Amino acid sequence: MLKLSYKFKKFISMLDIDALGIEGEYLEGQTSAGKTTVGLGLKLILLASLSPRKLHLMCGLNKGKLEENIISKENGIKEIAEQYGYKLDYFPDGHGDFGKPHILVYGNTPAEDKIIRVAGYEDSSKWKDVLGSQYGIVAVDEANIADMKFLRELSMRKRYWMFTLNPDNPDLDIYKEFINHSRPLKEFKKDYPEELYNQLISRPYIRGYVHWYFTMDDNAALSEEEKERKRKSVNPDSKEYKNKILGIRCKSEGLVFKRFDRSKQVVNVDINNIDFNLIFKPMEQVSYIMVGLDSGIEKDATTLVTMLITTAGRLIALPSMYYDCSKNNDLSNAPSEQALTCERWLDFILNRFGLFDPNSVKICCDSAAVTNAVAKEINIRTHYNAIPVEKKDRVNDTLRAIGIVEKEDFLTIVNCGNIDPVTFNIIGDTDMFIIELENQVWDKKKGNVPEDGNDHCIDAFKYGTYQIYYGGIF
Repeated sequence: MLKLSYKFKKFISMLDIDALGIEGEYLEGQTSAGKTTVGLGLKLILLASLSPRKLHLMCGLNKGKLEENIISKENGIKEIAEQYGYKLDYFPDGHGDFGKPHILVYGNTPAEDKIIRVAGYEDSSKWKDVLGSQYGIVAVDEANIADMKFLRELSMRKRYWMFTLNPDNPDLDIYKEFINHSRPLKEFKKDYPEELYNQLISRPYIRGYVHWYFTMDDNAALSEEEKERKRKSVNPDSKEYKNKILGIRCKSEGLVFKRFDRSKQVVNVDINNIDFNLIFKPMEQVSYIMVGLDSGIEKDATTLVTMLITTAGRLIALPSMYYDCSKNNDLSNAPSEQALTCERWLDFILNRFGLFDPNSVKICCDSAAVTNAVAKEINIRTHYNAIPVEKKDRVNDTLRAIGIVEKEDFLTIVNCGNIDPVTFNIIGDTDMFIIELENQVWDKKKGNVPEDGNDHCIDAFKYGTYQIYYGGIF
């Protein structure tokens, strides 16, 4: 018998998708959590049998993979369905009037037999053929490796779809276009790793998109011994451990700040009720305030990273400003407006931390023309002072940043969430600086330089810490 944990029972119980208004469900999480078995092996059958439509779809990398993992394996989809009173026949080469590979569901359906077409997305010549039909229920296994053109087309040809996903590169389009628009049920929000939940809420919610995070503990068929054996089989310092064992998205290789550890280097505080004992050590004082500025143009982002050097020899990064015009057409990235936004942000953050003294703040920024224009506006229009970094070197600056981040007991990042620099409302749970540190990778084509992109806060951090080496602080 298929054993179901409470969370999977809840997942299975949500069958009346019309009444519940469900358009899609996204199953993500650890390896061996049971996502494919319960999702494609049971819920797909139940939903298809209840659907008023006859034709449905099961997709995977290829037909052979689906047969191996779901259809033909011992205690697979056929045995699972029989527990619920359904009969299944699989026709790998088609049968009767339907000449495509499919599963026939019968024996317990309300009106008529149901057809679940079986197709792979590995070969575009094959999946393009899939897109010639309309489907009721669609299930896509390992959707994170599916072709995006296929998924976009499929999104217009279904009533409902379900994805199973293995944690992958968080910059993939599938997360931006589909998965990060979903949300978990309130009762299961507590189960989410902070990093994963913050990635979800980085995009606006689309009504009817439900996210599920499953772990090995949700797989009622696994014994404690089996779970422990799986955990010990993967190197804790590897990307595979983060993906498979922790169920967290991360890039596959080449992380720049590979030793950055959120659990040890990030302190979470409430911006409206700051507990300074969480941030500072007893008798620790602030010696210097450094600010790094990375300025964007047009629909780019402007960032400020405010850093404190303390008498205990530590670097404390306060919540960073991330001013992204691409997400708000009402904002302007004109140099004069950027300067005033920077002033308002610094006034806000320094006042909150009891450090407001514009004369003690030095802003360091890029010497490029655009940022230089912002620096001049800061010096003219605000009570702060900005200077450009003249000795910029991408390779050396990156190595210097790595040294600062990975120096033992040196860097602490204060996380109060993503704070809108215009309204100062919390718009997310995690500082963008943290997200960038966890995901920036080396550029394979250019050798020993990091990728160009998703690095606005990191660049601001580099400019700000310029003073540590060249500004006479140390």
